[in-house]
Amino acid sequence: MMTAMNDNFFAFQYHALKPLERWGAGSVIGGAVLSLLPGFWRHFGLQAISWGAIDWLLAIAGRRQALLKAEDLVAGDLDESAAHAAAERMRTILLVNAGLDLLYIGAGLWLLRAAGDRADRRGMGAGILVQGLFLLLFDSILAAEINRRWIPPSP
Repeated sequence: MMTAMNDNFFAFQYHALKPLERWGAGSVIGGAVLSLLPGFWRHFGLQAISWGAIDWLLAIAGRRQALLKAEDLVAGDLDESAAHAAAERMRTILLVNAGLDLLYIGAGLWLLRAAGDRADRRGMGAGILVQGLFLLLFDSILAAEINRRWIPPSP
């Protein structure tokens, strides 16, 4: 049975990574502007640029791969079991990432508290905290959505 292009896991993945792509691009642009300011905001902006560039590149690569696999699934070069396995892998990756996101949030909070009067360190800590919070929300919500829509309940 052929799967419709918009009704398969890979098409879902393609669309689901769009917010990460936008966040990444926005972080790079916003971070570039903030990095022109002194102290706290400069270092907050530098964190935004760094994290945003990585998020943006991962989203672009993931969306490209998902689009190619969606086409393969529709063409019959992949079957539904491959899509199911990909959904399970992505959910696992997202859940591991959510755990890492908690570490980023903790590190950002620690740096904020330990920075004392150092505006540069406080900016770094706040930048890490904001990026970690976004990633925790993104990873957790997407993992739950994959679980709900693409992982059948165990018998």
